[in-house]
Amino acid sequence: MNRSNVLKSVVILQAVCMIVLTGIVVMKVWPLLQPRGNTQTNELNTTHDNGQDGNAADQGSENEDKETVASVGGKPIARSDLDAELYRQYGDAVLREMMLRMAMDMEGEAKELDVPQEELDEAFAAEAEGYDSVAHYLTVMKEQLGLSESQVKEGLRYRLLMDKIRMEDIQVTDDEVEQYIIENAQLFEPKVSYHLQWIVTTTEVQAQSVLEKLEMGEPFGELAGQYSQDEFTKDSGGDLGVIDAKDPFYDQGMLQTASAMTIGETAGPIAIDEGYAVILLADKEEEAQETGAALTEKVRKKLALELAKPQKTAEDELLAKYHAVVSK
Repeated sequence: MNRSNVLKSVVILQAVCMIVLTGIVVMKVWPLLQPRGNTQTNELNTTHDNGQDGNAADQGSENEDKETVASVGGKPIARSDLDAELYRQYGDAVLREMMLRMAMDMEGEAKELDVPQEELDEAFAAEAEGYDSVAHYLTVMKEQLGLSESQVKEGLRYRLLMDKIRMEDIQVTDDEVEQYIIENAQLFEPKVSYHLQWIVTTTEVQAQSVLEKLEMGEPFGELAGQYSQDEFTKDSGGDLGVIDAKDPFYDQGMLQTASAMTIGETAGPIAIDEGYAVILLADKEEEAQETGAALTEKVRKKLALELAKPQKTAEDELLAKYHAVVSK
């Protein structure tokens, strides 16, 4: 991966973090903030059925609170201390999100708003578009954010439900949708992407030498390993992966050159910030242009959300509507 690709990955990850940050706190910390001991009616009934007065459960809770979860220099850290620290740092955010999700569920039921599985699946696929595959996306979510697939989808479901709540009373006409599409036609052009490999050299003469070796039949990947100055890609045959044709993180001259190439063709030298590049178009993909009802509804939602109240305002009003009260 070259430096621009590293930057791209960082930006994508930052965007994902912004989206899921609130949900992460709930998903990862919520279980640790649940009251311990006699919190469930069925647990109370079980102890009473056994002829006990609940003292056994209280004792169990005390033992659990004293459980050692870690130690430093032989000094233990008790689960109760961990819970207290988690509550101190994240308690307010977790509590708000718990209440908000309950209020969203109530509003969804009252207004008959839901998120069908098909809609959730489509949104999930869209979330993974910036990655090599869905599996890669889930790996990043797990390794970087600690989220399982079910946790990612649950957070996404609530985001979609909140969008529906915000848009419920907003009307966007067909004429407004059509006008937006006409005025922003460039946004709906077919998506084109290139799978590129490159060899980066310091001088144009070196790049010409590489081209000559390619013309003599030497493999591109081997030449990348021998001559490329890009430490991120030289050991993988100069593979840059799949790049969107309009990706602003890559040299536009290089992408313009790629647009006129056929699969398997090489080109260069191309002047870039790092020096000169010789590129190989390994593959080219073009997605069908989105049209019809799917495009209409996508634009309608976009316009409705732009007209809707800010999300924080909508959340506060929803909590007030369902009398969310913090008892502490």
